[in-house]
Amino acid sequence: MYKHVVLWRLKEQADGKSRSELAVEVKKRLDALPAQIPEIKGYETAINIGDYGASFFDVSVVSSFENKDTFWNYTKYPVHDDVVAYIQSVQEAEHIVDYEI
Repeated sequence: MYKHVVLWRLKEQADGKSRSELAVEVKKRLDALPAQIPEIKGYETAINIGDYGASFFDVSVVSSFENKDTFWNYTKYPVHDDVVAYIQSVQEAEHIVDYEI
Protein backbone atom coordinates (compact mmCIF):
# COMPACT_ATOMS: atom_id res chain seq x y z
CA MET A 1 0.00 0.00 0.00
CA TYR A 2 1.33 3.43 -1.02
CA LYS A 3 0.33 6.38 1.19
CA HIS A 4 0.36 10.03 0.15
CA VAL A 5 -0.03 12.72 2.83
CA VAL A 6 -0.27 16.42 2.01
CA LEU A 7 -0.63 19.38 4.38
CA TRP A 8 -1.43 22.91 3.21
CA ARG A 9 -1.20 26.31 4.79
CA LEU A 10 -3.55 28.67 3.00
CA LYS A 11 -3.30 32.39 2.32
CA GLU A 12 -5.15 34.80 4.61
CA GLN A 13 -7.17 36.00 1.60
CA ALA A 14 -7.37 34.66 -1.95
CA ASP A 15 -9.97 34.10 -4.66
CA GLY A 16 -12.28 36.52 -2.78
CA LYS A 17 -12.32 34.22 0.28
CA SER A 18 -10.94 34.25 3.81
CA ARG A 19 -8.57 31.51 5.00
CA SER A 20 -11.44 29.57 6.62
CA GLU A 21 -13.57 29.86 3.47
CA LEU A 22 -10.61 28.71 1.38
CA ALA A 23 -10.21 25.66 3.62
CA VAL A 24 -13.83 24.68 2.98
CA GLU A 25 -13.38 25.17 -0.78
CA VAL A 26 -10.13 23.18 -0.91
CA LYS A 27 -11.69 20.32 1.06
CA LYS A 28 -14.74 20.32 -1.23
CA ARG A 29 -12.56 20.06 -4.32
CA LEU A 30 -10.40 17.33 -2.81
CA ASP A 31 -13.45 15.36 -1.70
CA ALA A 32 -14.68 15.20 -5.32
CA LEU A 33 -11.61 13.28 -6.52
CA PRO A 34 -12.31 9.71 -5.29
CA ALA A 35 -15.53 9.50 -7.33
CA GLN A 36 -13.58 10.38 -10.46
CA ILE A 37 -10.28 8.55 -9.98
CA PRO A 38 -10.54 4.78 -9.51
CA GLU A 39 -6.89 4.37 -8.46
CA ILE A 40 -7.73 5.91 -5.07
CA LYS A 41 -8.16 3.08 -2.53
CA GLY A 42 -8.54 5.21 0.60
CA TYR A 43 -9.03 8.94 1.04
CA GLU A 44 -9.44 11.25 3.99
CA THR A 45 -9.47 15.04 3.95
CA ALA A 46 -9.72 17.36 6.92
CA ILE A 47 -9.74 20.98 7.99
CA ASN A 48 -7.47 21.54 10.98
CA ILE A 49 -9.44 22.28 14.15
CA GLY A 50 -6.38 22.65 16.40
CA ASP A 51 -6.13 26.09 17.95
CA TYR A 52 -2.71 25.97 19.57
CA GLY A 53 0.68 27.31 18.48
CA ALA A 54 1.76 24.19 16.59
CA SER A 55 -1.31 24.29 14.29
CA PHE A 56 0.42 25.66 11.20
CA PHE A 57 -1.48 23.83 8.45
CA ASP A 58 -5.11 24.37 7.49
CA VAL A 59 -6.07 21.37 5.32
CA SER A 60 -4.80 17.82 4.95
CA VAL A 61 -5.32 14.81 2.74
CA VAL A 62 -4.25 11.24 3.47
CA SER A 63 -4.70 8.99 0.46
CA SER A 64 -3.93 5.35 -0.24
CA PHE A 65 -3.06 3.58 -3.46
CA GLU A 66 -2.27 -0.01 -4.35
CA ASN A 67 1.33 0.89 -5.23
CA LYS A 68 3.56 3.69 -6.47
CA ASP A 69 2.52 3.14 -10.09
CA THR A 70 -1.19 3.59 -9.31
CA PHE A 71 -0.31 6.71 -7.32
CA TRP A 72 1.47 8.18 -10.34
CA ASN A 73 -1.52 7.29 -12.54
CA TYR A 74 -3.72 9.27 -10.13
CA THR A 75 -1.57 12.34 -10.63
CA LYS A 76 -2.16 12.30 -14.40
CA TYR A 77 -5.93 12.85 -14.37
CA PRO A 78 -6.96 16.31 -15.62
CA VAL A 79 -9.39 16.64 -12.69
CA HIS A 80 -6.46 16.09 -10.30
CA ASP A 81 -4.46 18.75 -12.18
CA ASP A 82 -7.38 21.19 -11.84
CA VAL A 83 -7.56 20.69 -8.07
CA VAL A 84 -3.78 21.02 -7.72
CA ALA A 85 -3.79 24.24 -9.75
CA TYR A 86 -6.51 25.74 -7.55
CA ILE A 87 -4.75 24.78 -4.33
CA GLN A 88 -1.44 26.18 -5.60
CA SER A 89 -3.20 29.47 -6.29
CA VAL A 90 -4.45 29.79 -2.68
CA GLN A 91 -1.65 28.16 -0.65
CA GLU A 92 1.23 29.65 1.28
CA ALA A 93 2.97 26.36 2.00
CA GLU A 94 2.70 22.66 1.22
CA HIS A 95 4.38 19.65 2.79
CA ILE A 96 4.18 16.13 1.38
CA VAL A 97 5.11 12.76 2.83
CA ASP A 98 4.84 9.55 0.80
CA TYR A 99 5.52 6.12 2.25
CA GLU A 100 4.75 2.43 1.81
CA ILE A 101 3.18 0.14 4.36
